[in-house]
Amino acid sequence: MFRKLLFPLSLIYGLGAILNRKLYELGIRKSYKLPLPVISVGNLSVGGTGKTPTVISIAKYFQNKNRKVLILSRGYKRKSKEILLCNKNMPVELCGDEPKLMTYKGLDVVVSSDRVRGFEFAKDKVNPDIVILDDGYQHHSIKKDINILLIDATKPFWEDSLLPSGNLREPKSFFRYGDCFIIVRFDRVKNKDRFMKKLKTFNKPFFIAEEQFGELYNENDKIDFSSLKGKSVIVMAGIGNNQQFFDKIQEFSLKYGFYIENFLDFPDHYDYKDFTPDVNKTYITTEKDIVKLNFPNIYAVNYSFDFDTEFYRYLEELNGGEKSV
Repeated sequence: MFRKLLFPLSLIYGLGAILNRKLYELGIRKSYKLPLPVISVGNLSVGGTGKTPTVISIAKYFQNKNRKVLILSRGYKRKSKEILLCNKNMPVELCGDEPKLMTYKGLDVVVSSDRVRGFEFAKDKVNPDIVILDDGYQHHSIKKDINILLIDATKPFWEDSLLPSGNLREPKSFFRYGDCFIIVRFDRVKNKDRFMKKLKTFNKPFFIAEEQFGELYNENDKIDFSSLKGKSVIVMAGIGNNQQFFDKIQEFSLKYGFYIENFLDFPDHYDYKDFTPDVNKTYITTEKDIVKLNFPNIYAVNYSFDFDTEFYRYLEELNGGEKSV
């Protein structure tokens, strides 16, 4: 109810978002065309909609096709302001938790608030064939060949409103700037027919992301969920949507027969500097969190998205090959 009272501020916020787009459309602010294909992954909402696993899935696909991929990220909440080509041995404070996770997956990531400068800094070091803009939907200084809009099916943008009364970064109508939609968490939608009917009214190609949960791991060990049978664990997270992670681990506790003693709910991008685990407890957390938690009794869940071949064919042959990547 309190957020609804902030609706007048949302109108002002929305005007700012419209003006920002218009300045680029009119050429008052410069948008640069890079000399190779650019795929942007982003959303209209704040909070976790699966941008990082989507970026990783796309990058790994092209990597497996022997294509060199460079990911451009701003490195949200990192402590350093310099342009950096991240590596897995770099402190998370310098590159940010999401870029650090991407390096764990064997990907090349440059962090910079100015993504054009970031590309110039890294292009000769990586020699990429393809660029992926991480969280790029509201980033306009680089022209995009494919602009992907992620939609959380449990919180679709058409049922939301602008910040601060809602969670939208831009007006709902800005869906039109997306070339295609990726739908995440579709399996958790109760009325799937109604959702699909509404989705089709936007006349955009769309693809369903299938969540994959693998083994538990940390820097020194890997275990299966089945090894937790009869044991007590603590579940912790500091991501954009902690509750959905908690709900999924709750499902696994019923499936594999372990007991959840407690849920530790931290803010997104939490740094864990003051966190010390109980050495006699076992903890389960997210991959984004584990890069900041080097303890032998804290495990992350290996998490990824799967897409059918139609999605990757779309990336390779958008508009009959006119935007081929």
